[in-house]
Amino acid sequence: MKVEPTHHSSSAISYRALLIGALLIPINLYWLTLAETIYQPVFSTLFTLFYNVTFTLFLLLVLNAFLNKYAPNAALQPIELLIIYVMNAIATGIFGHDLLLVMVQHLTSFWFVTPENEWMALFGRHVPEWATVYDSTALQGYHQGETTLYISEHFKPWLIPALGWGGFLIVLFFVIACINVIIRKQWTENEKLAYPVIQLPMEMAKGGTGLLSNRMLWIGFGIAGTFDLMNGLHGLWPVAPNFAPIYNLGRFFTEKPWNAVGWLPLAVYPFVVGMAYFLPLNLAFSAWFFHLVWKADLVYRNAMGIWATPGPFRSYQTAGSWIILAILPLWSARLHLKQVLKEIIRGKSAETAANEAMSYRSALAGIVLGVIALVAFLGYAGMSAWVVLLFLFIYILYAVAIARIRAEIGPPAHDAEFMGPDQMLLNVVGPRRIGVTNIAMFSHLFWMCRAYRSHPVGHQIEGFKMAQLLNAPSRHFLIAMIVASIVGTYAGFWALLHNMYHFGAGNVYHNIGDNGFRMLDSWIQHPRSQNYPMLRDVGIGAGITIVLRVLHQRFLGFPFHPVGYAVACGWMMGGIWFSVFVAWFLKWAILKFGGIQLYRRMVPFFIGIILGQHVIGSLWTIFGEIRGQHVYRIFPYFTEWGW
Repeated sequence: MKVEPTHHSSSAISYRALLIGALLIPINLYWLTLAETIYQPVFSTLFTLFYNVTFTLFLLLVLNAFLNKYAPNAALQPIELLIIYVMNAIATGIFGHDLLLVMVQHLTSFWFVTPENEWMALFGRHVPEWATVYDSTALQGYHQGETTLYISEHFKPWLIPALGWGGFLIVLFFVIACINVIIRKQWTENEKLAYPVIQLPMEMAKGGTGLLSNRMLWIGFGIAGTFDLMNGLHGLWPVAPNFAPIYNLGRFFTEKPWNAVGWLPLAVYPFVVGMAYFLPLNLAFSAWFFHLVWKADLVYRNAMGIWATPGPFRSYQTAGSWIILAILPLWSARLHLKQVLKEIIRGKSAETAANEAMSYRSALAGIVLGVIALVAFLGYAGMSAWVVLLFLFIYILYAVAIARIRAEIGPPAHDAEFMGPDQMLLNVVGPRRIGVTNIAMFSHLFWMCRAYRSHPVGHQIEGFKMAQLLNAPSRHFLIAMIVASIVGTYAGFWALLHNMYHFGAGNVYHNIGDNGFRMLDSWIQHPRSQNYPMLRDVGIGAGITIVLRVLHQRFLGFPFHPVGYAVACGWMMGGIWFSVFVAWFLKWAILKFGGIQLYRRMVPFFIGIILGQHVIGSLWTIFGEIRGQHVYRIFPYFTEWGW
């Protein structure tokens, strides 16, 4: 769907929007702490579109409908609604399932040190005290709960680690925002990428009360809302019908080699269908098709007696694909980057000053100074400068790949495990050359390397696209992003620590605080040389992506998209592939029999499907948190998925 640019005359940023956005961030993160760790868990941050942020924007639209009727001068404008949306999306991404939420748990790793595992003697001296929480009283309160954060014995040991690592996060995502400033024009104006993820918030903000009066939207909302309402009632009273059964086709494949198929669910999630409706047909097709190809590859490996565990080799191929998805767009942007270099040397042009959030010279200075600060921080923690630079280089490549995936295609989810900079360096260089101190700090950087599902880079580049569509100054959105990063980082620390000292991290869902030290123990006690099979799989993933990219560009109508291959192997696609298939089939049928006019008429319906499940699903989480009990989850996790 194409969103046409609109005009916005204000040249001064709305401080009202900044204030509202900043005030809503702690509320959202407190809500997510309960939802993602305590009661459900319902993971908003596994997807490219966060249900809590969509719900917040929906409530603001309802409030705006009231204000437009009784106090129109007080109603929020589209740019204000989108600034609030972007602020809370970025804060949620920073908090998310693969960033701050994991970082805080890893800062308590020394709680898991025992005389039996001998971790303190093995690598305790290699983790500086200021970079983690050593204090036994603070750790006991955090893990056992039934106490409070707000006493000095608990608060003080967290102060320096939280300030230090929080500052690290803020600088890291400022560097990435500066990179987005440099590449924005190429992707947004020169290549005119689609940015599918922003279609829903743009339509909600621009359509306003008019959108809320759209009949098709409420039909879709009613279908998905009823789906969630009945499933929630089924969770409370099993006699109520269950509209969300999950059929595992893998249970029919019990004999070798077919048993390598494993978990293959047939499940329809309305909000995923709604999100996938906005994908290009070849991407939607490629995503579910290549997922089934990957399953077939597992069967082939099993038949040939090759290692068929669906873990590292899958992620290494994804790593190769992501690296190419970062490098090829940068190569395609070489003329733009040459112009950027000229402007850096000569100074900013009038066009850059008008369209960009900052001059290219300032963006480059932000990148250089930010990287120096990150290297200095990790160097102070004991890491070697060359290791930090390689680590950050790989991480930034992945960030560029994620931004490209979202800008070009916008899949419902993107993830890849076991492929972080730590894994790449350890397998390519080898643990012995990297050294114990560097490896010890890798365990404290695991939150950066886990799966990349909630990465804020996509919301940054999408925020700049929103500014362009509204004809609004990009610097407004950059200011909002910086404020959101600062408020979101420290509000996230507060929300997590407040609730963990009350409930106890050891009593809640998915406490993974010892994962870093477990990996560290394996790396040190069982060091390996270079992993050549890993390099082979990275090369396979890179090669397939290059071939698909060339064929996709050379042949009009080529059905396979390289980004589809890149996301198909992700852990998330294992649960949503059938929903993507349903969306692909519906869109194909709509375009074939109704054409582009019917496709556009159906857009509000699919927006309504997303809204219906996000709104009613959000209300179920709030109900569960008020009641203090587990309730229906709009998206199942480990147990229902068989993991």
